[in-house]
Order: sequence, then C-alpha cells, then structure tokens
Amino acid sequence: MRKIFYIFIILLLPLTAFGETYTIKKGDNLWKISKKFNIPVDDIKKANNLKMENLQVGMTIEIPTKKAKKLKEINTVKAPEANNKYHTVKKGDNLYRIAKRYSISIEELKRLNNIRDNKLSVGQKLIVKKIEQPRENLSLRADEKVPILAAAKLDHETKLDEIENLKANEEISNLNITDRILLFAKKMLHLPYRFGGNGFTGLDCSFFVKKVYSMVGIELPRSAREQFAQGIAISKDELMPGDLVFFRTYAKFPSHVGIYIGDNLFIHASSRSKKVTIDSLEAPYYVSRFIGAKRILDIDKDSLTTAIKQAEEKTN
Repeated sequence: MRKIFYIFIILLLPLTAFGETYTIKKGDNLWKISKKFNIPVDDIKKANNLKMENLQVGMTIEIPTKKAKKLKEINTVKAPEANNKYHTVKKGDNLYRIAKRYSISIEELKRLNNIRDNKLSVGQKLIVKKIEQPRENLSLRADEKVPILAAAKLDHETKLDEIENLKANEEISNLNITDRILLFAKKMLHLPYRFGGNGFTGLDCSFFVKKVYSMVGIELPRSAREQFAQGIAISKDELMPGDLVFFRTYAKFPSHVGIYIGDNLFIHASSRSKKVTIDSLEAPYYVSRFIGAKRILDIDKDSLTTAIKQAEEKTN
C-alpha cells in the first residue's frame, strides 16, 4: 500500500521536480551537456524524448538529476519491454543493414516488430533484441562464474566473425573508403584494451588503427610513433573523418593514436577506459596532449611529394 502511495505522489510531481532545465547555446551538443552536468547522454535523451542528437539554439531541455533518477527507479515498476534493445531508423537505413548490424535475420527483425512489408520510416523505433526477464530465485555459485571468461572470449570471436562477414559483403564493398573505415572501426567498439595487444581479446591504440586500415587494403606501421610519420600533416581545422589524431601520453614522442569520426570526436583503443571507445578532442585530457593529425586517405600525388620533401628537410 505504501509503495502505491509513493508512486501516486511521484506522478503528481511537476516535471521539473526530476531535474533542472537548460537552454541550448551556440556550440552545444549532447556530449558537452552531459559532461557539464555529469549526466549520461542517454539519460538526457530519455528525459526529453529525443530521437536524434540535433539540438537547436534556444531550445529548453530537462537535465535529470541523479537523485531524481534513483527516485524514479525505486518507485516505478520496470516493464519487461523496457529491457529490450532498440534501434532508431536513420536516413539510408534498410532492413538488410539493420539486421546485419545487430547480427539477426531480416525475418527475425520483421517478426519482432510485426513488419509485413520492407518499408521503414526515419525515426521509427525497432526492437533488435528481445531481452527475456531473468528467472527468480536463481543464484550463481562460485564454480559457475568460470564460464563468464569463455563467454567473453566467444563475444570477441563473434565480433571478429561479424567484421570478416562485413568485409566480404558486396553492399559494404560499394561504400567509399572513408565510410568503410568508420564502419569497421565502430564495429570494434567495446573490445578490451591491452597494452601491446595484437588481437581482438586485447588490443592497443596503434594495433586498432593498423587493423582498421588493413581492412580497406591500407597497411600502416605497428606503432603510433611510426604511424605519425605517414601521410601528410593537417591542422585541427582541416580534420575529416578517417584522419588520424595523435597524442603524447606516457612519452615525449607520439604514444597514442585514434581515428577522427567527425564532430570533434575520435574512436580509439583507450588505456583509460580499458576498451575501444569514442572520446572528444575537446576533453581537457586530450586537448593538453594533442600533438597533430595526419591524413592517409585520398592523398593526391602533389600533396604527398610536398609532404615527403618537408619531412626530408626536417631530417636534414
């Protein structure tokens, strides 16, 4: 009875009781706002029912507080479907691409969403994985924890299989080289970081970059220091998706590298996050350690010749 009373009280509270409001300013994006208020991007999107990440100057959004979030979790009953994994349809999406991305069949995707034809609408929310509710009164004995490691290894092998399948996919091969690089890089998100790692069960920053580029037929040296000597130097203002960004971390020479993906974001195997992740070039840690960027893709012969001469002059 008491729980029902608490739920009733919460339903009567005004929306602003669950957080504060914020007015969008020029240059704002969800990543900056989430860092400013120390609230995950997904929480901000859920609180404001945002389907896309586009924000307009002057727009007012709600910033949920951690206390309010906890209060909601305590006093609301989570429906089983809330645990499902979803995908919001974007421009250019089709059933084939979405099914491939989440490693399910087109038939299963249509069944989960009761789709009769092949038409999709931008902004449409699709179930891509049905999460079954766990059985009650099940506990894990100490001797049952061992298979978790095997499951993690299996997940890495699954990712490797998915990437290999993407490489062989005829539709993917028709994409331009930059789109393929970003696709392969993002497919490796959350793989674990390991210093000096050369495999999908543990990889470091330069192996990650080398592996991604090798998937489109471009061979790069193994270390960040050697990769920094490739291509042509560009400024931050000239950055385009697919370019390499370099940092000084544990050494004076280039010791960390990532792949620029646009909007001041880059993807990399991070020793700080212990996995392949996406970070902002505007984050203070990376601003203070950024030392330059290199373009490997779409280099014309004149630019390459100039870059080689400049490198030789510096050496002499």
